[in-house]
Amino acid sequence: MSAYRETLLYDVKTLLADMMDYATRDLKMEPDFFFQLFAASTIASRIENGDSVLILGYSGIELAQNVLLERTDRTDFPPAKPNMKRTAAYWAGWILAYYQWKSGWTFSEIFEALPVSTIMQMYHIYHEAPEDRFADTADQIMAEKFPETRLKRIRSASGRSQSELAKASGVGLRSIQLYEQRKKDINHAEARYLKALAQTLGCSMEDLLEPVRI
Repeated sequence: MSAYRETLLYDVKTLLADMMDYATRDLKMEPDFFFQLFAASTIASRIENGDSVLILGYSGIELAQNVLLERTDRTDFPPAKPNMKRTAAYWAGWILAYYQWKSGWTFSEIFEALPVSTIMQMYHIYHEAPEDRFADTADQIMAEKFPETRLKRIRSASGRSQSELAKASGVGLRSIQLYEQRKKDINHAEARYLKALAQTLGCSMEDLLEPVRI
């Protein structure tokens, strides 16, 4: 299951491509630094959730400016200069939008394993290839970076053992074990179990769902 409906995908790819191009070319920002600001912003989470008001109501330039207004004190925004050439930063924004949509990983998670500077170095290999070719490579990198499930990572960060989580949430210990071992798909868990785990761990139900393994 993709992150949001496919009808919005082209708009998101264009938005992030224009955003990254403007941030790096016109604002003279390092791509990794800017994308890290973006990934930590409310704008990123709204895109991850397919917020059509944001996706259809803003330009990539406005997106970049709003990220900086939210995450920094910067208020000087030069206009975008016309440029017909597609830069590596433009492609990085485009392919990141596609991969986040297809995989369901958050932008922060993707950035942790695949910094924008690394993706830009892949431009000459992948920019003319089908998008799924990049996605296949990214899947391998993400699997190596995050071998544990989100449930296990969040539980471990909370300092709870599996048995403690089971007792506090009311979800069976064996179910928790199977979810963490990927022998049982937490994405198909009953809503009441997801809600109980999320409330106990202090996160959202969506935080516990696993990205699609392609």
